Amino acid sequence: MTKKILFLTLFITSLLFSKESLTSYDQAVKLFNERNYKEAYEIFISLSKNDLENQNLNFYLGRCKYEQGEYDIAISYYERILFAQPNNLRARIEIAQSNLMLKNYTQAIKDFNFVLVNANTPADVKKSIASRLIYIKQTMQKHFISGALVFDLSYDSNVNNSATAGEYLVFVPQLGTDLTLNNDAKEESDYYYDVIAVINHVYKYNENFSLNNSLVAYTQDYDTKKDSNIDVISFTSTPTFYKGANKYGIGLGIDYVRYNDKDYLKNYNLIFSNSHIFAQTTLNDITFKLSKKLYDQEEDKQKSAYVFDLTNSLKYKTENFGLFTLDTSYSKELEIYEQRTDISKESFEIGLENSLALPYKFNLNTNINSKKVIYRDRDVNFLSRRVDKINSVSIGISRPIKENLIFALKGTVTNNMSNQAPFDYKKQVIKSSLIYTF
Repeated sequence: MTKKILFLTLFITSLLFSKESLTSYDQAVKLFNERNYKEAYEIFISLSKNDLENQNLNFYLGRCKYEQGEYDIAISYYERILFAQPNNLRARIEIAQSNLMLKNYTQAIKDFNFVLVNANTPADVKKSIASRLIYIKQTMQKHFISGALVFDLSYDSNVNNSATAGEYLVFVPQLGTDLTLNNDAKEESDYYYDVIAVINHVYKYNENFSLNNSLVAYTQDYDTKKDSNIDVISFTSTPTFYKGANKYGIGLGIDYVRYNDKDYLKNYNLIFSNSHIFAQTTLNDITFKLSKKLYDQEEDKQKSAYVFDLTNSLKYKTENFGLFTLDTSYSKELEIYEQRTDISKESFEIGLENSLALPYKFNLNTNINSKKVIYRDRDVNFLSRRVDKINSVSIGISRPIKENLIFALKGTVTNNMSNQAPFDYKKQVIKSSLIYTF
C-alpha cells in the first residue's frame, strides 16, 4: 500500500512538473516575441539546466543573447547545436551573422559560404546570404572609386550679364563661387557647352577614419564668344573622421583656372566640415572654408583676396513631397593689396530646393535662391558703396535613360538688382545635360 501511494505521488508530481515546464516555456516564447529578451532568457536558461541538449532551447538562448548584443555568448549556444547536428543550416547562419556583428569577417564569410553552397538551402536564403557577402566585401574593401561625366549644352540670353561696360560674373560650380571677368559693352546671347569630369577616391583606413580625394576637371566653351572660354582643374584631399552620427572633415585643396586660354586664377583652400544625421529623414552639413585667391595676369593681380565662407545645408526627406534642402551661407572677401574698391565685400545667401520623384522615373527639381552682396568701399565713380541683390528661380526635370545614364533639362531665370546701374542685368539660361555615373 505504501509503495502504491509513493508511486502515485511521484506520478502526480511528474505531471505537475511537466505542466509547469510547458507553461514556463510558452511564457518564455511569448516574452521573446514581445522582444523582452532579458526575461525570456532567464526562463530559457532555467529550463535548460535539466535539458542541456535541447536544441530548441539552445537556439532561443542564442537568439536572446544576440538581440542583447552579446554575440560571443550567442555563438556558444549555437555551437552546442552544431555539436549534435553538424549540418544544422539555421545554426550555421546565426553563427555567421554573429561573427559579422563582431566584425570577424573572415569567419563570417566561411560560415555563410558553407550555407550558400548547400543544396538544401532555400533560394530566398541564398539571396539574403549573397547580399550579406557583398556587404562584407564592401566593408573589408579599402579603396573606393566613383565619379561622373557630365555633358551640358546651354543657351544664355545674356552671356555678358550686363548691358554696359564693366564686369560680369560666371558661376563655376566646381569652385562654388563666381568668377569676375571683363565685360563687353553690349548684351549678347550665345550657346555654350560644358564638359565636367569628377573622380572621387576613398581610402578607408578603418571604421572611424578615411581619406577622401576628389579631382574635378571642367571646361566651358562658347559658340561665338571664344574669348570667354574657361577651364578649371580642382583637387581636394580630406581626412575624414566618423563618430556616431557625425562625420568630420579637414580638407586641403587647390583650384587652377584658365580664362581666354591664359592662366587666370589659383585658389588655395582649407576646408573644415561636419555632417550630422539627426534622423533617417534629416541630415545637416556645415562647412567653413578659408581661401586665398591669387590672380595670374598683371592687370588682374590687384583682385587677389582672402575669402571666408560659412555654409549650412539642411536636408529633410518627406514621404509624399520629396527631398527639401535649405541652404544658407555667409561669405566675406578681403582684398590683399587694398588698391581697389570692388574687391572687399560680404554676401548673404539663402536657397530652397525640392527634388520630387514623379511617375515613369521622372524627377522634378525646383530651386529658389536669393543673394545679397555688400561692398566695403565707396566707389570713386559712383560715390557710393555697391550693393547687389541677385534673385534666381530654376526648374528642371531629369530621367534615367539607362542604368548609369541620366538626361536632364533645366531652365533658370536670374535678376541682378544693383544700386549702381551698370551692374543691373537679367538673364535666362536653358541647359540640357547628359550625366554618366560610375
